[in-house]
Amino acid sequence: MTPRVYVIAMTKKKGVPKTKSKVIRTLFSQAESDLQHVTKGNSIPDEIGTFGESREFVVYELAKSMENAIESLEKANSANKVLLEIYTDVREETSKSDILQSMTLCLYGLILGNYNEEDFRYLYRYSLKHVRNQNKIEDWLRKALVMLAAVQHDDVKEIMSEIRIWLQFLGAPFFTPESFVKHGEELGVDIKSVIESEELKLVDALTRHPQYLREAVEGRPFLEMYNACKDWTPDALLSDILSIIREKAYEGAQEVIRPDMNVAQSFDAVKGHFEKTQFQSHKKAVMPIRLQELPSPPPGDAVDPVIFELIPQKLRMGLLPSVAYSRKTKSIEIIFLGGPRIGRSGILIKIDTGGILLDFGISVANHRIPEWVPELEMIDTVLVSHGHLDHLGGLPILFDKFKGKWCSVGPTGGIAKILLSDAQKVGTPAPPRKYDKLDLVSRFKEDNVNKVFANHVGLEYGTSHEVSPGIVVTPIDACHIPGSAAYSIDIEGTKILYTGDFNIDESVLFPGAALPTDADYVIFDGTYWGRDDFDRKKVSENISNIIANHGPIVIPSFAVGRSQEMLTILENLGITKNRNVMVAGMANRVTNLVGVQGNWDSMKKNKVHLDKDDILVAGGGMLGGGLARHHFNEQRNNPDAAIILCGYLAPRTPGWNLLHGYEPHDCKLEYARLSAHSSASNLQRYIESCSGKRILVHTPIEKAPKGIIMPEYRERIIIKT
Repeated sequence: MTPRVYVIAMTKKKGVPKTKSKVIRTLFSQAESDLQHVTKGNSIPDEIGTFGESREFVVYELAKSMENAIESLEKANSANKVLLEIYTDVREETSKSDILQSMTLCLYGLILGNYNEEDFRYLYRYSLKHVRNQNKIEDWLRKALVMLAAVQHDDVKEIMSEIRIWLQFLGAPFFTPESFVKHGEELGVDIKSVIESEELKLVDALTRHPQYLREAVEGRPFLEMYNACKDWTPDALLSDILSIIREKAYEGAQEVIRPDMNVAQSFDAVKGHFEKTQFQSHKKAVMPIRLQELPSPPPGDAVDPVIFELIPQKLRMGLLPSVAYSRKTKSIEIIFLGGPRIGRSGILIKIDTGGILLDFGISVANHRIPEWVPELEMIDTVLVSHGHLDHLGGLPILFDKFKGKWCSVGPTGGIAKILLSDAQKVGTPAPPRKYDKLDLVSRFKEDNVNKVFANHVGLEYGTSHEVSPGIVVTPIDACHIPGSAAYSIDIEGTKILYTGDFNIDESVLFPGAALPTDADYVIFDGTYWGRDDFDRKKVSENISNIIANHGPIVIPSFAVGRSQEMLTILENLGITKNRNVMVAGMANRVTNLVGVQGNWDSMKKNKVHLDKDDILVAGGGMLGGGLARHHFNEQRNNPDAAIILCGYLAPRTPGWNLLHGYEPHDCKLEYARLSAHSSASNLQRYIESCSGKRILVHTPIEKAPKGIIMPEYRERIIIKT
């Protein structure tokens, strides 16, 4: 059997942290002294550390950061063994104590540069699966986050901001600012001084006593409430605050409208009322003005027959009131709710009377959805670019309140049904978020999933559709996966291109996307920006060689897109004629749905073992479970067998562990580097040919390339028309 090689995902070595906290400085200074004693063969006192762990832990990680291995630190070595077993998911029973000790070891390693943020998040997410009562985990986490933030910042406001970022990254439940005070005192960080501010006092009161929300917001402008609460108040409460003030805003607006006013005059009157009462999310514009929401709306304008014909039939009844009360928009806002980084995509385009939402995904890493902004509850339509969870997985949460429709092209509606149903079965979202009423993510439930299925509208490539008043979209084949679409958006002459995930390279499934270059604003997928190109021809050759010399073959593959690509590669290589190629599970259902055909068979349910001639393509591209995992385990010690990994592997997933040497195996391992995104060189050539402003989203890079906008979360680009 191949020996197990432990490879740690190292970050740059950081050394002992410099911080204003005397407690934290003393902790690491003592560790330096202890390390000197241990290096000389002396022992260190058997004392309890900051988190209830052995004093050896921080010494162990300090030694590791200096590339020293000290066997005499028995408790730390034992904890490290448990930690590695957790990372490789081979530990049969894991206690709460095991997890807390592993998290503590990782925390010190993270501070000292031995581990990275993904390693830390993996452990926290692991705890959610294995510890039902999270009270001790959450108490530990709050203290750990204070320490992590305090070694990066001295200013307490910045420390609290850093803690908030960490909570979002981890996908942790909501914690009040007050809950960090005790831990701050223990670590010498004066958090209490910050939470004495009026804003955080208000947040604390609202969170503790949501039953008095209506009384708390009485007479307060929404702009004041939103600015005070947006960083630390749960999104669910912000949504409730908006609903209460919105109702009052429209009741007040009704009083300023005279019976003789037409739509334009009514619009101006309501706008003036909103400005006066600060029904705004920022000072430069009021909320969308939706006259149809008034208790007694004025008579609407007649709808132009040309516009009527542009509205998809299933959208007409819901959209016609909006169109009847529309007017030429004076400004457009592009609000980035979840697009800047890969995962949880969501971009809102606001106009004066409403707007549209481009994608609404959920992160598969931490089950976060795009950021909440008030305008999210005033959109007309959602456009989904393609059938991946990070682009549509948040729809059930959105449809808890949203009454409109969502649109997509081709098989994306059917793919969504498969993905969302499966997500429910495997437990999305993971506890404790599933039971947290203050968290919008907890609204991912069966009733809302069914609402998504019932409110889908299919669009066609190349056909223009009015999907919101004054917003005409034309879907273009993005050549990412079957049914993927880029959207050319025309808002009364202002052209915006949203590429979604797109591929301008030729692949076995697609000829490569042909997107326009004349848009005023191009919001583009930059997954491979600045990275090395991949050679599809070489990948095919490697696959052919592996299969010629091994059997059986297991190919874990993402059910949507990659499975169809792998099957087509096998078909083009002639392998499906000579070997027994099978497709199983969700990959089989999606392949049938999108109509990709070839000389392969659906795997029979009664087939328990793979034969030498078998090639199995099965869902679960990261090898996290299902038939791919089952048959890998069956064949892992078979030197004649092979496993071909062929997609993105998130850190610490079983596929990542296998690729990086954690998983023992004797079978042949091949990593076929394929992508459904544009290669770096072709992407750059296309973007350089675009004449308008270029906005980079869906990217792992940290710094914006020259001449390109790279927005932050909740950032707004305001366009005057």
